[in-house]
Amino acid sequence: KNLRDMMYDTSVTIVLVSPNMTKSKWIDWEIEYCLKEISRKNRSSRTNGIVGVVMKHKGNYDWLITSHKYDDGCTSTSHNSNKLYDIINSNRINQNPKVYSCKNCKTVNALSGSYISLINEDDFLNDPQKYIENAYSKSEDVDNYTLVKQR
Repeated sequence: KNLRDMMYDTSVTIVLVSPNMTKSKWIDWEIEYCLKEISRKNRSSRTNGIVGVVMKHKGNYDWLITSHKYDDGCTSTSHNSNKLYDIINSNRINQNPKVYSCKNCKTVNALSGSYISLINEDDFLNDPQKYIENAYSKSEDVDNYTLVKQR
């Protein structure tokens, strides 16, 4: 109840993505709660924007992130979905309609292509406002994403 009360009035949720995150009994519930519109008395909460901050582990992000370089010079990243909750995976690459950064590679923009963007901690700490504002902007534009709000 206390956690619900604290989260009810928020607009952006920052999820720390760590190698052992999926062992937690709470994180996926917190994400689900923040994605839902909750009614209390005479008002409702709105869907939060969510940014996933990927923890550096053993000096790098290899435990989750793999980079790919294509013949045309484009670079993209993929994520080990086994290290993430289903509710995170379901809210990735879910922009609707999908807008490709590169039509040849069929890659999407790291910040706008997914409702839950995954940002490495170094980038996040260098400019947290950028990523928080990006998550907030997506919460104002939820109709452009196919959201999955349940675990």
